[in-house]
Formats: sequence, C-alpha cells, structure tokens
Amino acid sequence: MGIFRDEMTSKERREAYFRGEEVDRLPCAIMFEETAAVYAGINVEEYYFDSNKMLEAEKFIVREFGAESCGINVTLRGLGEALGSKMGYSDSRASFLIDPVLKDYKMLDNMEVINPYKDGRLPITLKALGKIKKELGNEASVGSGVSGPVSAASAIRGTENLMKDFIQNKEGVHKLLDFIVECNLAYVEAVYKEHGLMCGIGDPISCANLISPKQFREFSKPYLSKMIDGMYKITGEKPSLHICGKTKGIWNDLRDLNISAFSVDNCEDIGEVKNALGDKVCLVGNIDPVSIIRNGTVEDVYREVKSCIEKAADSPNGYIVGSGCDIPGGAPIENIKAVIEATKKYSERISIRR
Repeated sequence: MGIFRDEMTSKERREAYFRGEEVDRLPCAIMFEETAAVYAGINVEEYYFDSNKMLEAEKFIVREFGAESCGINVTLRGLGEALGSKMGYSDSRASFLIDPVLKDYKMLDNMEVINPYKDGRLPITLKALGKIKKELGNEASVGSGVSGPVSAASAIRGTENLMKDFIQNKEGVHKLLDFIVECNLAYVEAVYKEHGLMCGIGDPISCANLISPKQFREFSKPYLSKMIDGMYKITGEKPSLHICGKTKGIWNDLRDLNISAFSVDNCEDIGEVKNALGDKVCLVGNIDPVSIIRNGTVEDVYREVKSCIEKAADSPNGYIVGSGCDIPGGAPIENIKAVIEATKKYSERISIRR
C-alpha cells in the first residue's frame, strides 16, 4: 500500500497538534497491554514479574510496530492482586481471577490502602516505568494506567458477586468503591512522584454491556469523578478515559468528567461520538481490533482508518486514530503496521479545526 515517511517524532507531533499547529499527520494510538509480550516472544507470566521483560516488550512495539505510546498499567486485575486476590497466569494471555479477596464487606474495616512500593506486582510496575521512560522517553509517549473503580472492584469482589451487590448490598459497594479510589490515587501519586508520568483510566465494567446507564450514574460516575479530580490535583493534568463496549447511553454523563480524552470502542460510531463529545474532549479510536486488525486484510485496515479519519478528523478538540481496544494476539504484523501507514496516507498536513 506504500510507505509514507514521517516528518516529526511522535512526541513532536502530539505536542504541536494540541497547540493547534499543523502537523505532518494525525497522532496514532495502537493499544497493547499484555499482548505486547506475546508479540515480542516473551512468556506472559514471566513478563508480569520481570521489569526487564516489560521493557523489552515495550521496546518491541515501539521499534517494530511504530507504536507512539508505551508504558505499563496496573491492568484490570492488578489492584485486586495487590490487595490479596488470587490470580492465575498463562504463558500467552492475560492473568485471570481465581479467588477474589473480599468475601464480606466487613473485611474492608481491616484493609489498608495499598502501598505501591510493596504490594503485589506494583513495585515491579513502578520499576519498569522508570526503565521504559529512560529507554523510550524520546521515542514515544510514556505513561501508566489504572482501572476505573467499578472495574477494579470486579477483581476484588468478583464480577458476578459485584453485579448482585449492586442490588442486594449497595452500601457495601459504595464503601468498596470509595476505598478503591484511595488505592488508585496512591498508585497515581507514586507514578508521578517517581517518574513524572501520567496515568490514564481503563474502565471496561462501566460499559452498557454490563451495567445500565442508571447503575453507571449510581455506582461508577461519582467515584470516577472523585478519582479523576484527585488525579488532576496530583498531576495538574486531566487523565484520559477508555471504556470498552457500548457507551452511547452515558455520553452525556462523560461530559461532566474532567478528562482530556475519551477512547471509544469500535462498537460505537466515531462520527456520533464526535457530535456528542467532540466539543468537550479529544477522541481516540476506533478501528476494530478483532474483525479488522486481527482477522482482516491490509486493505480492510486502510479502509477502516480512512473511514474513521473522514468522520472524526475535524473534531473540535482533536482526534487520535487508534484501535477500539487492545490488539489481540494473532494479528498479522502487516495489519498492525498498516494502521499507522494508513494514518499517514489519509491525514497529511492536518491541524485541529476549532
């Protein structure tokens, strides 16, 4: 499909773009988490417990795939693990919850806010972030991430139990979510203090596929808002938010959150998201990571990237081309690279059109 050469580094491009200047092409965000290790040929279980392997995985996606952002997140289950939930591990996929730590909400009375320097795998993550910043900080944007309170709660209480508790034990759920906000902020503060890095937020359990808009407003939104405000107080910058799955029913609610960007899943139309949120935040998304990037052709990738750019490139607060969620294992390397190549082709000489 042709090779289009960049004229700016990813860091130069992103900074100039959000200053309102013309750039060579749109920024691009290809999402990886544990699958970065898979593509780099690293055993995922070993990756979880070795900061050097985390660094090697991030070097691979930046230097081989052209990823413009990198870093290590707490992951969906990381906070639960730090608090005592039992996890299982695989050599080629994400960790999974075996036994949630919170059997009874009374246990919260004796649980202490996590110590990022001691608990679970958080110290390994902090160490890895320092190495990644030193090695890749001039090549790509480096950051970390935490799970939204409801999503983090699923690894502490168990998703099925949590869904029942939304109806049967609302008081306990609210107490848990408030505690999670404190834990997340402790990690965010450590990341900023040690490395000067920002954390984004991933919140898959808050999508409409799992909870209703009413439940989002009762359980998720108040604690997301509290956590986001706390993150802003620590760093002086607004965090980004990614929610997997359907979110249309809560777009108006997202306008109330002090976020810089919203990363939307491919099940929603990026043009509709632009009309609902584009005047409020930068938009990120939303190439289908499974049907298009993993199972499609290079031509499919180019077509979808072009469609997203046509729909969202004129978003008033900016648009970043990206995958709708994490790239799954097994996607052809040429398809992953095609996301960036297509972005170069279809967004030459562009600026935010306020």
